[in-house]
Amino acid sequence: MDDSLTAKLKRLGIKTGTDEVPKPPIYSGEFSVDEVIPGEIIQTAFGSTYRIRKLFDRSHAHGALSLVIEGEIGLVADWAHLSPGGRTSLENFIYLDTETTGLSGGTGTFAFLVGLSRYTQGGTEFSQFLLRDPSEERGMLTALAEYMDGAQGVVTYNGKAFDIPLLNSRYVLNRLDSPFTNLDHIDLLHLARRMWKKKLASRRLSNVEIEILRVERGQDEVPGYLVPQIYFDYLKTRDARPLAGVLYHNEMDVLSMAALLNYFTVTLTQNEVPASASPDDYYPLVSLLLDLGKNEEACRVFGSIFRPSEQNLSIDWEIVERVGKVYRRNSDWERALVLWQAAGERYQEFGWEELAKYYEHVERNYPAALYYAESRLKYVTSLNLGPFTKQQRLKEIQKRIDRIKERQKISPA
Repeated sequence: MDDSLTAKLKRLGIKTGTDEVPKPPIYSGEFSVDEVIPGEIIQTAFGSTYRIRKLFDRSHAHGALSLVIEGEIGLVADWAHLSPGGRTSLENFIYLDTETTGLSGGTGTFAFLVGLSRYTQGGTEFSQFLLRDPSEERGMLTALAEYMDGAQGVVTYNGKAFDIPLLNSRYVLNRLDSPFTNLDHIDLLHLARRMWKKKLASRRLSNVEIEILRVERGQDEVPGYLVPQIYFDYLKTRDARPLAGVLYHNEMDVLSMAALLNYFTVTLTQNEVPASASPDDYYPLVSLLLDLGKNEEACRVFGSIFRPSEQNLSIDWEIVERVGKVYRRNSDWERALVLWQAAGERYQEFGWEELAKYYEHVERNYPAALYYAESRLKYVTSLNLGPFTKQQRLKEIQKRIDRIKERQKISPA
């Protein structure tokens, strides 16, 4: 009798090695993925995965917008710091969104569904790679890499913080090269936060859909927080029917990203601001243009929306102050004075400060300079500030007042 350790283990019913370990089954029962969700099995060098594919023609509208880019990429490219290759066209960018087993990240979290879309001559091709079983992950990642071949960049919504790092980690764990390493990346969440931090209470994609894109999701929609549990339930029961709602949720996210990028390219490059436009929608655009050093374009847009005589319009005084500084650098005193006077009338401290500087140094009209400096002093005196802060600010203003008075004394009458 063989008395080796291996033989003893076998007599006890314990198997060694991996040759006899069964592969996780791919279920093909009545409610399997293959039966419930129309798609195709993709074979790769590292196993299979399941792909669902749709094509939307160029006339397809998502809410109020087309999926096809109608504006210019230039300003978006500047904001996203795209490489020279990424600045030429968005045709080679791929929209991507994942559905995962959790939001906390870590090696235990994986993407069981990856939705992607890209432009084709016929319109927009939409694909989804679905894990029928976690054992198919290596095959799915391989198929995803093949799909990304030739892509110039990727468009996501919070993908810089979540989707792409998660996928990169899964490629590492599966000993595969990630296709996302050197791609340009446009993360629309950051641009949405930038544009609508005051307009929208929430910049979640579902809220942006309603408020900006005018998209209404159908009855198949499932809340994002339920997605992981639905997949876990599927793994237990192998009933794929509830996954239809997850696929719909993912599809809407990807299509909304395409429509949202179209919105940005149109809004950021239009030559004229519509007369009916709300100023609140365009003040963030002015801020973005100023940050990118496009002062001429910023001032053009600002001039279309700044109407201080209309009392019912809200005014972003932070933007007004920044535009005023551009006018000051260009010695465009006529326009600058309009802004500073409007600000002073609305008790904006910078208005009095700039007027005092102007009349002291440019006009050398010391009575006018003194008037605005003292107006600012009176205003700051009334503010509820910390003792030290208030003391320093009052000291600064008083120093200006004393200097203006001295200059007034020696100035010829």
